[in-house]
Amino acid sequence: MVRIQQRQGRHFMDEEGRVFWINGPEGFCYLSEQRQWRSGLTFQQVLKWKQCAPSGLVSQRFCSIKEACEAFEHNTVQWSLDLYLRQMGDQMALHRSGSDYKPTAMKLAEASGGRFEPAPWAGRPQAPLSCPLPAEPSHPRRRRRSLKEPVH
Repeated sequence: MVRIQQRQGRHFMDEEGRVFWINGPEGFCYLSEQRQWRSGLTFQQVLKWKQCAPSGLVSQRFCSIKEACEAFEHNTVQWSLDLYLRQMGDQMALHRSGSDYKPTAMKLAEASGGRFEPAPWAGRPQAPLSCPLPAEPSHPRRRRRSLKEPVH
């Protein structure tokens, strides 16, 4: 039995860190497993930065979102592979895995004067050095080897 650890709307993450989406209308929905290609992101970051795409595994149809979640937690989901969905997921992953990727909504918000948000996988920007490098070597009497001398 696997528990849903976090859920936001139709997206959820299980205890093992796998992401799933509930697709389709309320009365005729199905589960879709999602692949993530960046590690170390929170569930919220995965959703906000669109860092997952369909793996191609889909479930049977359910009569409600509640029924789909209960079937998942009781391990009664019947999974099948949808090759078209897998191919679409591969294309999405290729597009979204670039280091400079931003969802369109973020790009548009920034272009209209919104706040700039650095990607969580880009790390923190490096601050410039606060002191200049010394002009002289720190050990002026230190003897340097010539490239012609053999190294022992």
